[in-house]
Amino acid sequence: IRKLGFINPIAMIPNGVNLKDFPSAFPEKENAPRKILFLSRIHPKKGVENLIEAWKLIDDNIRNNWKVEIIGNGDEKYIRTLIEKISSYGLSKQMIIKKPVFGEMKIQLFREASLFVLPSFSENFGIVIAEALACYTPVITTKGTPWGDLNDHNCGWWIDIGVSPLKVALEEAIQISDEKLINMGKNGRLLIEEKYSMESVAKKMILLYNWIRTNKQKPDFIEIS
Repeated sequence: IRKLGFINPIAMIPNGVNLKDFPSAFPEKENAPRKILFLSRIHPKKGVENLIEAWKLIDDNIRNNWKVEIIGNGDEKYIRTLIEKISSYGLSKQMIIKKPVFGEMKIQLFREASLFVLPSFSENFGIVIAEALACYTPVITTKGTPWGDLNDHNCGWWIDIGVSPLKVALEEAIQISDEKLINMGKNGRLLIEEKYSMESVAKKMILLYNWIRTNKQKPDFIEIS
């Protein structure tokens, strides 16, 4: 916005998550299949091909007990090329592409997953990341998204775009202890409650309008050129 020459004040307020839609209890994952979830629109910009390439490069002994579910809609021709790639790499028993789900079924998938991955080349926010964190699920995503909070709050991995950084993050994530993964999930839920809930976003909107009305007590999320 600044590069375009605008000098107006800029308020940075995130999208909000309605926590009433997400169970507050930690999901019971003992003895559950170890699963990585991608849930989004299936499009080249989402980095699904990088996910497939990265998974292929991980040693069999490391990824042996894990499954990857890729869930979403998209161009059928493109989805077929992804299925063919998965098959050509001999990964069909570990990686599967499924139709999109919604509502409670979507939330259940987030809660069942051990890890959520969104290797996008570009996102202006990435609401699915917030939804995964609200479900106590740690996240791996790229610096093409505005989610540096993952590193700052120890609830995931915010990585460079590309196959190699994704491979490294996946290897680390699937090899850390269950206890650490659980703690990261709890950190993520706390982050959403404190910063990305509808209530916290509404409070920022109130502060913004009060500042516009009075020009006093500028909130720290407003930048003035």
